[in-house]
Amino acid sequence: MFFGKIPVRDFLNKIKTGNCEVCPEIGEDDAFIRSEGNYLVIHSDPITEAGKDAGFLSITVACNDVNMKGVPCKWVLTTVLLTKRENLDVIIDGINEACNLIGCSVVGGHTEVTRGLQQDIVVTTAFSFSDKIMKLSDGKVGDYIGVFGFAGIEGTWILANEFENELAKRGVKHEIIERAKKLKYSIPVQEKALKAKDDVIAMHDATEGGIYQALLEVAKATRKKVFIFRDPPILQETLEITKALNINPYTLISSGAFIVITRNPQKIEELGGTIIGKIVEGEDVLEVKGDKVYKEDFEEELVKFESNYYGWRKRD
Repeated sequence: MFFGKIPVRDFLNKIKTGNCEVCPEIGEDDAFIRSEGNYLVIHSDPITEAGKDAGFLSITVACNDVNMKGVPCKWVLTTVLLTKRENLDVIIDGINEACNLIGCSVVGGHTEVTRGLQQDIVVTTAFSFSDKIMKLSDGKVGDYIGVFGFAGIEGTWILANEFENELAKRGVKHEIIERAKKLKYSIPVQEKALKAKDDVIAMHDATEGGIYQALLEVAKATRKKVFIFRDPPILQETLEITKALNINPYTLISSGAFIVITRNPQKIEELGGTIIGKIVEGEDVLEVKGDKVYKEDFEEELVKFESNYYGWRKRD
């Protein structure tokens, strides 16, 4: 078994590069990018839970975070840690597919086979430039809370791909699983975010902990109560899969959905969003339909399910 850094000459011609003054090439340790604005927007994320299509997901979720600042994702750096060298081409295919879909380019990174990994890990740093700052803490009492996309999209897609046989055993219909396996193209949010950016105060994507965690983080950032008077939208595929696995869809990882703070609720709904709540006076908590109040961070449902399924911890 080969371990260690993979020579860049072995795969450089396979990666979508470009849009840089000095781009990835042998002997160059840094990219040069001409500035297009006043602020650098940058985010980094690892993919550790998705065995399939980790390359696609890594680019997408990192770019989604950049999109939350109202700008397109322009460039990415990718660190690929492999269990075996033979997996590289599949990951590169996923990276290229996501880059082509989003319109970004790889400008650097690192690739190696790493000892001791149970599955491949892809870490992506995504960045762009902006001429203004958007932040959640600018939300005020009276502002509306909206959501674009559906709760649990990413988690539903991962579960359908990684646990297809288990879902079938638990009675989930084949057509539901197949529809869920195609949800990966609902995970990129750039198009929706760029359409909404001029009508929002801030945006925040729903990742670990799902929609509820994202809403709670809005409360923490604004130091006010977030009151939800309507359930966030959810797909039938997610409802059936999470019910079969005894998972809360609203605390399931939800890349593909994002929260907006707005003072123009009608416009948000015209753009395809759903108004689900408001920022109100009170302690920095999430209150759902006057029934439940949440203050502590939510445990990620995908990690909890996988941990129980694989025996990584004792069942509750």
